[in-house]
Order: sequence, then structure tokens, then C-alpha cells
Amino acid sequence: MFYKITLGALFLSISIVSLSSQGYALTCGADTGDPMMPCGGPEDQFDGGFKPSVGHGGFGGGDCSATKTPLIYVHGNGDHAINFAADPAHPASGATKSVYSELKAAGYNDCELFGITYLSPTERENPEKNFHNRDKQSTIAEFIAEVLQYTGAEKVDVVTHSLGVSMTLSALKRFNKWPDVRRFISISGAIRGLNACYAVGYANAFVPTCASQNYWDSYMFGFHPDGYWSNNDWTGSSGERSMRKAPSFNDDVDFYSISAGKHDQILCSTSINASVCDEGALFEDNANVKAQLDIGTGTEVLTVDYDFTDGSVTNSAGGDLDGVGHFGSRLNAGKIIVNMLTSDCEETDCAQGYTSQTNHREPDDSVDSRGDSIVAGPNGVNVDEIDRETSANNSSGCSSTKGLPLEPTFPLIFFGCVAFRRKVRRHILD
Repeated sequence: MFYKITLGALFLSISIVSLSSQGYALTCGADTGDPMMPCGGPEDQFDGGFKPSVGHGGFGGGDCSATKTPLIYVHGNGDHAINFAADPAHPASGATKSVYSELKAAGYNDCELFGITYLSPTERENPEKNFHNRDKQSTIAEFIAEVLQYTGAEKVDVVTHSLGVSMTLSALKRFNKWPDVRRFISISGAIRGLNACYAVGYANAFVPTCASQNYWDSYMFGFHPDGYWSNNDWTGSSGERSMRKAPSFNDDVDFYSISAGKHDQILCSTSINASVCDEGALFEDNANVKAQLDIGTGTEVLTVDYDFTDGSVTNSAGGDLDGVGHFGSRLNAGKIIVNMLTSDCEETDCAQGYTSQTNHREPDDSVDSRGDSIVAGPNGVNVDEIDRETSANNSSGCSSTKGLPLEPTFPLIFFGCVAFRRKVRRHILD
């Protein structure tokens, strides 16, 4: 009897050691109460000896080896990496599993899935203060280098969301990391700028996320659209820094975008340029742009709802209220991301297995960010832009440009705005 108990204990001990050495899967942890950013688990979920020297947490590594191209996830503003494990807020809207779970089901192991939290807790609490700068860009570039060293891989695939899209595009450019990338997936990135930033102004010290391009450091910039008075090569349509043109300067990389169109409460938060806001996350067409999918569903942004809990007569939560909006495009896209990374799919073929509405999008680059035909003026700038920016930047917190109605800008600018997140939470939980 003693012999059997001893053997059983030994077997159990070996099993526990074996399990602990395999590396734990990324866990979402305690629910934060925010359905768009629900994961309250440990910030640091690295394992298997992988201890990156940069960032404020993340995940990846284990007792395994990488046979697939490693994936690196770069989160958006106000967020952190572990929300990669968050379940869809509206499971009926095309998905039932987190992106992480879909990738694990597709055969990825923990030595092939990595994420970096590049914002500190204080920065996550103050999203309006975050902008693109060397510190954040170098964090992402160094993390890529350390993942390559840890896995022994030659290249990585990069999946990015919101601010993480533009932060990564600028990091890859600044530190010449594009040769290390095989595929790049952009999810709801404001690569053409944020129209709401017209009302805030391009030099507002209180909201630097809406800044233009810095004069002394051209890699430091915010989301103000490029214009006559507010130069921003990154959100603009010309030059080697133009984010929408990134595919044309990196022919060896396959590009994909996933967006929510006019259901995106960040890109379409204002009636300024509303007719073309759904193109804000799109790359310019190029041979290596394999798919640009709009998965937005539910209520469109600015739909009149007379619900003043978000400080507005219109819906400021977009599709995330009851379908897929800015955050849902990340939460729901697991199957699409798997297809983009593991097959040679193009256009809507990349949505195989995704059960909700999907449309392939191509931008109309014969018009400007407002939907007007482009008319060359001084230095090739649309002549209407001069009057537009002069008017917009004289505004104080609200926009009445071109006869548009006054609109509060704070709920429109904050990535993770408390008001619309409160409305979404109430709609889902009540």
C-alpha cells in the first residue's frame, strides 16, 4: 500500500513539474467590468525564460519551440497586451472565442504568440496624452528583436490595433525593422488621421494625441490630419512616411486591414468628414495589400438615440453598443486573423468561418479626407484645406466648421472614452 501511495505521489509530482515547465497559457484574469477591455489578469505573463528588457508587461514564451512564424500583438491606446485573450463582447456578432483562443485552436503554441504592453499604467489612464515618440517606438522595435532572438525565427507577423497600428508602422520605419516582418495586420488604425482632431487643434498641449508632426523630430507626431497649417507626413497622402502608403514602400511584406467602417466610434466620431470616415483605416491599394475587410455591424456612430448617458443625443458607442465597432473589430476578428496568417487568402476569402457581415473595401484616393475632389493649391495642398484648418483651429473645444453643428469633442477624442464605455457596459449587462 505504501509502495502504491509513494509511486502515486511521485507521478503527481512529476506531472506538476511537467505542467509548470510547459508554460501557462495567456489568461484574461479577473473581469474589469469593461466589456471592451475586460482582462484584469497579471500584467507580466511571460514564461519559458523569455524576459524582455522593455515594456510594461505582456505575454509569450514557454517550454516549446516555434515552427510557425511568431506573432507579435501590439495593443491600442488605453489598453494593454493581455486583452488579446478577451472574449467578444457580443458573441452573436461573428465570433465566440478570443483572438488568442482562435490562434491556439489553429495550432499556435506559446512560443509563437507574443504581446507587448508599451504604455505604463499612468499612460493608460490618460490616453489623450499619448502620442508617437521615440521611447514607444524603440520599445516595439526592441521587442521584435528579442522575440526573434528567443525563437530563432527569421521574421515575425505583426497584429496591431488602434494606436498600436500607427505606433508600430512608425517604429518599423524609424528603426528599419521592415525586413524582419512577414505579414502586417492593421485593425482599426487611424492611419489617415482623426477628423475629431480638427476641433481640438494641431498644437493643443492638453490633447497631444491630436498633435501634428514635430518640427525637430519628424518621427514624433499625433493624429491630426495632414494639412496646409498642420504638416503631418504620417497621416498624409504623400511621401515615404505616409502610413497609408506603407505597402508601396515594403513590397516583401503582405498587408491586411480589418476595420468597422461607419460603426467605428473613434474614426467616425464626428460629422466632420463623415462621408469618408469609413476609409480612415485603409491602406492605399497595392499588389501586396491582400485584404481590407469591414466587419462593422450594429448601430452606426452618430445615430440619434436620445440617450444622454454619454453626453450626446446620438450614439457615441458605435457598433460596440450592439455589434462590432472600434473595439469589437479587435475582439471578434480571431478567425479572420488566423486565415490571414496561415493561408494565402485574399479579399473576402480571408473571412472564411466568420459568420457575420464582411465587406471588402478599397479606398477612393481621388478624393481628400472630406470626400471632396482634390484640387491642387499651394505646394499641392487642397485649396479648401487652408480655410478649413484656420476655422477649425480657432475653435475652442467644439467645431462649427463649414456650418456643421456644434459637437462636444472630449467624448470623441479619448480612446476608451468613459462615457461611451459606460453606455456599452450598461447595454450589455442590463
